[in-house]
Amino acid sequence: MRPLTIALFALASWGAAAETPPLRKPETPAEHDARMAWWRQAKFGMFIHWGLYAIPADGEWHLRKHQMPVAEYAKFAQRFNPVKFSADTWTQVAQDAGMKYLVLTTKHHDGFALFKSAASSFNIVDATPFKRDVLKELSEACPKRGLTLGTYYSVIADWSHPGGGAGCPPWDKAQEGDLDAYIDRVSIPQVKELLSNYGPIGVLWFDSDGAQPKTAAQAARYADAIALQPNIIVDPRLRGFPGDFETCEGHIPLQPPKGDWELCTRTNGNWGYTGAPARSRNALLSELCEAWGKGGNVLLNVGPNAEGEIPADSVTRLRDLGAWLKINGEAIYGSTRSPFDHLPWGYATRQGTKLYCLVLRWPADGRLRLPMANAVTRAWLPGAPEIPVSAQVSDGITTLQVPTTAPDADASVIGLEVTGDIPTYRSLTLNRPVTATDNPRGAAATVNGGAGGDWRIAKDRGSLTVDLGQPRTFATLRLTCPYTQVAQLDLEVQDGTTWKPVWNVTKPKGTTWIVDLPPTTAQVVRLTVAAAKPELRVGVFELFPPL
Repeated sequence: MRPLTIALFALASWGAAAETPPLRKPETPAEHDARMAWWRQAKFGMFIHWGLYAIPADGEWHLRKHQMPVAEYAKFAQRFNPVKFSADTWTQVAQDAGMKYLVLTTKHHDGFALFKSAASSFNIVDATPFKRDVLKELSEACPKRGLTLGTYYSVIADWSHPGGGAGCPPWDKAQEGDLDAYIDRVSIPQVKELLSNYGPIGVLWFDSDGAQPKTAAQAARYADAIALQPNIIVDPRLRGFPGDFETCEGHIPLQPPKGDWELCTRTNGNWGYTGAPARSRNALLSELCEAWGKGGNVLLNVGPNAEGEIPADSVTRLRDLGAWLKINGEAIYGSTRSPFDHLPWGYATRQGTKLYCLVLRWPADGRLRLPMANAVTRAWLPGAPEIPVSAQVSDGITTLQVPTTAPDADASVIGLEVTGDIPTYRSLTLNRPVTATDNPRGAAATVNGGAGGDWRIAKDRGSLTVDLGQPRTFATLRLTCPYTQVAQLDLEVQDGTTWKPVWNVTKPKGTTWIVDLPPTTAQVVRLTVAAAKPELRVGVFELFPPL
């Protein structure tokens, strides 16, 4: 993996794009929806980062991190004999977790393949004493567990083969070579092997360490390989191929990407095996519920050890999640994005006429508030259907009367059958006119409802002002300042000819803030950001009505 929050590359951005053929046969919206249907229903998959790097137990970037000689790193293959590997066990763990698909790192940036390859002998069959094709065994085990098999492939980045790309200068003469030759001799042949020798592949998950094709023509050469499985779903990390979904790596933006997207995150603190302990049930459920509530899929990673075992504490945590999904899966599988951009107690999902509340902060007074006035014809707790839940509507707010004790200490679910269209609950700043001290176009992007604007100014201080159109009352601020070391934040409202302070903070920690404010009514609001050093950035600036 690499630190990439959102990857979406468009072929049209390249000057040579018009001269190259499309990477996929054109399809109608209905055909696209049909191809994506199983993935949208699945919602939850297992990511597996595994390879020679499990031996030093230092993570999947071990070779580059230590800039080892390629020949020295290759010696790990002679020691790689994961005799405890069992495709049946791995797929059973995924099934127990409630996962519906599985994506294996068939070749990471180190260039070592977990499948038999005629394009390179640096693979698990030819270079190790293990001599078994792991991908082949998983391709046979996945259907038995109702899992769709996916393949991750480091498409350009390759630190072991001559000519392979790297997001840094080469450190070994063995890496020197021609990228075009590498693409033709190793990369494309291996992608073709993946899509020819292992049955139906649901997802082709390209990745890179920052290295990418240098021309659109290089990217276009993968079209024939992708065409081998026309129904395959492809991520967006091959520059020149827009992909079928966006990826958010280890981070969920306040405003999720529009359309199909996937969070890839980790069961423990690393992708490849390091011995790091599994994260808590609470931390995982909080992250997963946020992604699901924002309409995303989740690809949750495990890193097996050098013997081929998924760490026991990761297995325990995955089974915890599976037990939760057995009770609450009706709220997750096949669900769509919540109509509410912010809820103080958690998130929500949609299933047709059903609305599901994913409650992470259970109300101590037993009263849960929703920003809608729709009639609720039925309300229930999937985990405790015998406990009654009632709903009352007043002043445009639905209040649910629930038990004072949460059914689940980490994440409880409430199901609602709702009549009529549920109104969206959006920021009061959404698409409102913006003025700014610098870069007005970038400032406007902070309120456009996308996955995050990028208001950049070269100075260490700037302000943006938003006209809400009429006096509006707000009580919650959501704000991101990515890549900025913030020195001070000030939120003010215009009161006649003066500015009245609403909230300010000095040296706040982090880059994202969700702040409860005293209900404040105003038409014009101003945000001022001071940074410790240039360059200043603001991503999302939102204000929400009281709830």
